[in-house]
Amino acid sequence: MKKIKNLFRKLKEKVTVIGTTLIGTLILADSRVLAASNTESIDSFINFACDWLTKIGGVIALVGGVMFALGWQREDAEGKSRGLMTLMAGFMLVAIAQSKNLFGL
Repeated sequence: MKKIKNLFRKLKEKVTVIGTTLIGTLILADSRVLAASNTESIDSFINFACDWLTKIGGVIALVGGVMFALGWQREDAEGKSRGLMTLMAGFMLVAIAQSKNLFGL
């Protein structure tokens, strides 16, 4: 009788481990649904806008660089800080426009 109880206990442990493993596998199984997104029109607009934002950001960064240089020439601390802020704003605009790949666009 003791052998049978011991056998059932071991069998119960094995069934529990196997069942838990199978349930975990089913929960974590990756099911993908592939469908056509049909977003060509908005994608083309985003590409157009990002191209122009890159160009505009480059121009703003160039203006900021000139402002920074003029601040050095005139020994103007406020002009230097404004130039650096404008330079950073231009480069931030370029970085944001170039980061469309992060969003899968």
